[in-house]
Amino acid sequence: MSVSVTQQLTIDASMDTLLGVVRDIAAQPDWWPGMRSSEVLEHDEQGRVVRARLVNDVKVARDEFVLRYRHSQTAVDWQLEGTSLAQRSQTGSWTFTPDGQRTRATLSLRVETSLPLPGFVQRRVLTATATDAIRALKEHVEG
Repeated sequence: MSVSVTQQLTIDASMDTLLGVVRDIAAQPDWWPGMRSSEVLEHDEQGRVVRARLVNDVKVARDEFVLRYRHSQTAVDWQLEGTSLAQRSQTGSWTFTPDGQRTRATLSLRVETSLPLPGFVQRRVLTATATDAIRALKEHVEG
């Protein structure tokens, strides 16, 4: 069963600032709740991360996995490479839209877990993950 969530929040920062923060995959454990570690495995010719190994602890499971990233002018998206102990698939994205001096941040996640959890528990955990992450991004850049 696949579960999807989307969270949005307006942040007092420029789109470039926010893109810089989410593109710094190695530093994400400093602000993203539940992310325990991040090891950059590969960069593109522009120096942006295209593969990283992450370790997350999201209340119901600790999981280690590799994500493949793509970058655009307004977004960073990713996809699970292979499978992991807790996930059959994962896709996600941070998308940013300028709103005057502020920026509208959107975090979208879709996860198919391999854990034997009821759907409502999966939705609750994924919603908490997305809500905590977008609030943490706001707090990180706004101080």
